[in-house]
Amino acid sequence: MKRFAHSIWLGIAIVALSTTAALASTPDLTGQWIVEQTGYNGPTTGTISVNMTGTTFVGNNLKTGTSFTGGYCQPGVVKGCNSPLQINGKWRDAKGGTGWLTVQVTPNGHSLNGSWGYNGRKENGTFVGNKILPPVKITTEGTWTVAAVTGPTLFSGPMTCKESGPTSVCTLGPGTLNGKFRTSDKVRYKWTSSSQNGWFSFWFNDDGQSFNGLWGYGPDTTPVMGRVVGQRQGPPARM
Repeated sequence: MKRFAHSIWLGIAIVALSTTAALASTPDLTGQWIVEQTGYNGPTTGTISVNMTGTTFVGNNLKTGTSFTGGYCQPGVVKGCNSPLQINGKWRDAKGGTGWLTVQVTPNGHSLNGSWGYNGRKENGTFVGNKILPPVKITTEGTWTVAAVTGPTLFSGPMTCKESGPTSVCTLGPGTLNGKFRTSDKVRYKWTSSSQNGWFSFWFNDDGQSFNGLWGYGPDTTPVMGRVVGQRQGPPARM
């Protein structure tokens, strides 16, 4: 009986530790968010201020007077909770209207999406949100993972870049890329390999951690042969 009781308490301790670890890994949403909403009164865009304490949050849209409360749920403990990154919450507007909302958060805590409705009713609309982040330094410096979206897979795999002023030199696949920034977020290259040459261009997304690119053979007046996307390996450089 003592061994059985010990097993029960050991199991409870493991569950408690697992729950604590899961809760500790939930991202902090504190900050300003741009949220686009659909539903009643058509699509709207607003700025939401969020403060978190532990796993619970309070949010406010100062312009409309709408407030939000809620927290991360626990899968297997809370009915309808399907992910440790799910938030169940409530909202109240300035006219006294109240309702519910369900939110899914990305692991890095920079984006979210979800649905909302009035109390006792089904879903009325949806929303997406992006956190307003500190500006990042746009730089090619570092290592990237590049994947082909369309066309040949000539440019795919790891890419390593060095940067000096506006000049950027990268190695990718069988080629070497030599280029310069044309704008603050766009780089234009000439690439060469043992048997071929061409042009390569990509522009950064606002997060500084990813880009969209295209390339072709020969001079830069030739048609696009392929499109690629890149993702930085590691955090971006802050300004």
